[in-house]
Parts: sequence; structure tokens; C-alpha cells
Amino acid sequence: MPFILAALVAGHLLYLHVSGSSNPIGTTSNTDRTPFHPYFVFKDLVTVFLFFILFTLMIFFAPDKLGHSDNYIEANPMLTPASIVPEWYLLPFYAILRSIPNKLLGVISMFVAIFVLLILPFVDTSKIKGSTYKPLHILTFWLFVFNFLILMWLGSCHVEA
Repeated sequence: MPFILAALVAGHLLYLHVSGSSNPIGTTSNTDRTPFHPYFVFKDLVTVFLFFILFTLMIFFAPDKLGHSDNYIEANPMLTPASIVPEWYLLPFYAILRSIPNKLLGVISMFVAIFVLLILPFVDTSKIKGSTYKPLHILTFWLFVFNFLILMWLGSCHVEA
């Protein structure tokens, strides 16, 4: 897994340096662009520090807040739990797997859901790469977030006929 992540990072950097970084406003002249340092470096550092503060608070003060209570029952090889619930970030994929009765089609649809996210940057061929002037893009992004949350909720529900 670390080698796969390192290959993905290298591919990301290679793609970034070959095609170049886009400007959200869409201007091509260097006089209208905002320099990367110090503006974007400071913005990214503030975001990273806020993430680490929230992450540290979750780890030290509420480590089991996002876990399901059934995951803390002592393992018994003679008894299957009533409901097996994965972690919160796997719940949408668990809902996709549960909703399709054929196991092979469920696994294929789960990988297609991931693959669609991977090919999205290559599908967008417009000149302006940002979403500032694209209301349909903003709408589909929030539709994706809403869909993710609904699938997460459905994945945490008990299985019923």
C-alpha cells in the first residue's frame, strides 16, 4: 500500500508539472495571477493546522465517537453479531455492496463508483478549470456530497427484506 500511494503521488506531481496548474479565474497572462508563495502556502498551512487541531481533539478526547457500538462487543466464534457495521468512511461502499444481490455485480459497481472519481479530472475539457463560474458544477458537487451522506446513512441501517 505505501508503494501504491507513493506511485499515486508521483503520478500526481508528474501530471501537475506536465499540464500545469490552472488559474480559477481563467486568465493566461502572468501579470493577473496570484503568486503561490506566500498566499496559497499560508492558506494551506492554516487548513493543515486546523485539521491537525481537530484531529488531535478527536483522538485524545473522543476516540470512539465515530465507531459503532457493535464493533466493541467481545468476539465470540460461536455467535455471529446481529449487525456487522464497517467504519463510517466505508459505509457508502457497504451500502452499494448490500443493495445489489449479485456479488460480482456489487463489487464491480463499487469499483466503478471509485473509478468515476478517478477519471473526473480527465473528462473536464473546458478552458476554465475552477468552479467559480460553473453553477452546474457546484450543484453536482453538492449532489455528490448529499449522495455520499445518504449512502453512508443507508450503510449504517440494519438489513431488512
